[in-house]
Amino acid sequence: MAGYTLILAILILGGIIATLGDRIGTKVGKARLSIFNLRPRDTATVVTIATGGMISASTLGILLLLSGQLRDGLFRLESIRSELSSSQQQKQKIETELNSAKAEQEKAEQNLKIINKSLADAVRKQSETQALLQTVESKFEKADEELQKASKQEADLRDRIQALTKEQENLQSESSQLRNEKDLISSEKERISTELATISRDRETLIQKVDESEQRLLAIDKQRSELTSEIASLETAREQLIISLEALRKGNVAIFSDQILSIGVVRPNLSPAELRQASIQLIQQAERNARQLLDFLPDQAPKEPVININDVQIEGLLNRIKDGQSYVIRILSAGNFLKRETRVAIAADVTVNRQIFARGDEIATLQFSPNLSPQALASRVEQLFLLVSFRARREGVLADTITGKVGNFPPDALTELFKAASELKSPYEIRAVTKDLIFPASTLTLELVIRQNGIEIARFS
Repeated sequence: MAGYTLILAILILGGIIATLGDRIGTKVGKARLSIFNLRPRDTATVVTIATGGMISASTLGILLLLSGQLRDGLFRLESIRSELSSSQQQKQKIETELNSAKAEQEKAEQNLKIINKSLADAVRKQSETQALLQTVESKFEKADEELQKASKQEADLRDRIQALTKEQENLQSESSQLRNEKDLISSEKERISTELATISRDRETLIQKVDESEQRLLAIDKQRSELTSEIASLETAREQLIISLEALRKGNVAIFSDQILSIGVVRPNLSPAELRQASIQLIQQAERNARQLLDFLPDQAPKEPVININDVQIEGLLNRIKDGQSYVIRILSAGNFLKRETRVAIAADVTVNRQIFARGDEIATLQFSPNLSPQALASRVEQLFLLVSFRARREGVLADTITGKVGNFPPDALTELFKAASELKSPYEIRAVTKDLIFPASTLTLELVIRQNGIEIARFS
């Protein structure tokens, strides 16, 4: 209804100004007036053109004056497109690293197959050597038996002592040769054992590298999934913005979908009556905020509550917070509502209130190269802020349901950081750390720390 009223007012105002312009032009033409030394006909034309300009200026001024959401929506659209482009570039970089890691894994698996083959050959050679050693030992035992037999024959048959002595020398020579062969085989066995131990160590090292590669692949897959989730969130935000722009074209949107109408923290260990009272106070606060946003005229404000909620919804909320813990409760709009609508649907978002970050905790770190252009430096810092936002929301910090942000950083401090970073001549890193204790409903306050070679250079907040 407000949109039709606005259009009707613009048409009436345009008609009035057009009529006045026509009459003024007619009078100027009849009076044959002249301005700026122009001919009377030209003077009447200038008056008519000025009247048309007043119609356009008044129409544009009314739209810009009464539709603040239109201005915000137009400027925010370019920011969303920039964030989406940055996330897509980071996704492509992660996919390139993933392909490289997979190639390294395939190369490691090929090396493992070669080592396993060498190990199998060494084991086979060891088996052959072991069989040869047993044969030599058998010959050695047999020679010892023959030597003992010859010694007995020498004592019993002295007449054959020369022959037995020669035979004994031959047997001793053969025994010595067998002993040498046994020593060589023992030495070969020790060498093979050493090689087997070395191969086993190499195999364990390679297996460890393969495990590390698999862990790295899992980490990259996890990061890729997280980036995919972030891109999906940005797409959702973009779709919501498009829906909001469509709603702006159709009428004045007073309350957007998922807009926070009230927020509060419920202390732990409250009685059921205290929990009910706290919940009702949040709903009453949402009622006051909704009425203020709907911008009712003094004589048109409805007497009935505009918040649409029933006892079943209240009981459902109480059941979610009755376990004695501390909770952050947000009353959100369940849709887009135009100015002066009399019924607003809501939804309750409940989050356990816990400390997420301590003071000084590091949230994200990025490496920077020296001598970056101002545009490249600003883009890199924007990537750091996106990473901080993503990790903070993943840990449980509640983001603004309209903008998707979890905090902000002072522009003057950011300007000082750019100035300090542009003067550095060697690689450095920028760490984003928390300035205060952070809970789910807290505003994320940051300090940006520049470090070079492990030494803190400057701190900005």
